[in-house]
Amino acid sequence: MPNDDAMLDWVPQAVPWKNFHETITAPIKGVYNVWYPADLPRYGADTINRCTKQIQRALAQAKANGFTARAIGRGWSLSDVPATDGALIDLSRLSGMKPIRQNQIDPGYPGDADARDGLWLIQAGAYISQINKMIESDRYGRSLRTSGAANGQTIAGATATGTHGSALGIGALHDHIVAIHLLAGDSNQFWLERASHPVLKPSLAAALGATVIRDDALFNAVVMGLGAFGIIHNVIIETRPRFLLEAKSFDKLTDTGPTLKFDAAMRTVIETLDFDSHPRLKSQDGSQPYFFQPIIDPNSNPPEVLVSLMYEKPWDPNHQPDYNMAASKFGPGFDFLSVIGQLLDVFQAGVPLVAQIAIAQLFSTKPKTGSWGELFGYKTPRTKVASSTVAVPLNRALETLDLLIEINNDIGPAPLVFGCRYVKKSPALLAMNRFDTTFVVSIDGIFNNTSLAFFDAIAPKIEQAGIPFTQHWGKTNGYTPARVQNAYGADFTAWKDARHQLLPDPADRALFTNDYMQQRGLDA
Repeated sequence: MPNDDAMLDWVPQAVPWKNFHETITAPIKGVYNVWYPADLPRYGADTINRCTKQIQRALAQAKANGFTARAIGRGWSLSDVPATDGALIDLSRLSGMKPIRQNQIDPGYPGDADARDGLWLIQAGAYISQINKMIESDRYGRSLRTSGAANGQTIAGATATGTHGSALGIGALHDHIVAIHLLAGDSNQFWLERASHPVLKPSLAAALGATVIRDDALFNAVVMGLGAFGIIHNVIIETRPRFLLEAKSFDKLTDTGPTLKFDAAMRTVIETLDFDSHPRLKSQDGSQPYFFQPIIDPNSNPPEVLVSLMYEKPWDPNHQPDYNMAASKFGPGFDFLSVIGQLLDVFQAGVPLVAQIAIAQLFSTKPKTGSWGELFGYKTPRTKVASSTVAVPLNRALETLDLLIEINNDIGPAPLVFGCRYVKKSPALLAMNRFDTTFVVSIDGIFNNTSLAFFDAIAPKIEQAGIPFTQHWGKTNGYTPARVQNAYGADFTAWKDARHQLLPDPADRALFTNDYMQQRGLDA
């Protein structure tokens, strides 16, 4: 094996690290950059082993220096879940991916013939955008089932923090994952699968020197592990045949009629998903949407609603996906909105107007037909975006929205809008989507003091109403140890037990602990 020492370099950090959106800073010691081998070998066991050696070399050095360590990809999270005062290990250049061969699949794999054709081995640093472009190509003809609203995250970063997706009847992004290659410290490796869902024969794990563990509870802990179990180096995901989505967005009852409101008719659809009950949302051919998102502006009176609907269509062999970024018509994205956000701390009367600008920035109203990777594409770099999320059972949806509007009336107007989504329950122990149909309110807009005050008020208000709820780990949230315990109960205990089982050495647990975990009781 060649000398790959140049695959790892250490860059001391003299100034605080910032996340992608520049809303979080951390006084890190430095960054370990892990590079793909310079001779650009094909992605496979030998290449994985060369990369693993360098990642674990970085972990050993961090441990010897008394640093904590966290893997980092794009730094997309809007919470400080990836932050540390030690060393970041940058995996964003490790982006190998390949389909799994039929002869590698375990005979007990429960997927059908199509599922067997759609298994992919993907390295942790692959961006969702890269995955979309690769698997949606004519050569492979596959697609993700869902993803977050943007695709600039890495696969490991997005899934570790619970990116929830947005397709009706479908789970979160982490629910694509069916096998995990975990580096649990500087010497141990595990290949994790669910006992109820075996995937590969043991040959790949053996070639990696990884111990095979088939255990539902352990897998369900690590698949949404918040970086607390070590470094996820590779995953296997399930994909589906590629398809097109016909996307429509509108804010009027008819093309020239009155604006859609958060009225009785809209409330019925939001709570029941009975699209036939609403004249504008009823499909002409009787089909149900693949994606439905009502976006509520709480600063209008009564609240106005922008609706996004997407309908699944068969793939057109003549369709040529366009993955290019669309430039914002308002200039440099949230650089513009961050300036407005600071002004709004003084000039509150301007909030309703700027909320409309935020809607135009965050959500496109231009009709389009495209693949999943096109419609949920990489966004123009934006900073100072405010974003939080609350998730509740569907039968508490309207009560939750009313409470959020009440918060805005009390402390606002805040330059925020409410995007409503629906996500199927996940088996992951700390998944935000833990209700049979999880109603998710993504609260997005401009980063300023009023928005932060709004976010601080969410958890106490929902608690007071007795509504069971979770929040997005990768966004601004109000989690405390008590709230995490109340939200997850026995699953929280099982998650902590799994961490002790896979990291029995307290020094290894300390290596992957940060302030975010300690503040939420995740470090036990």
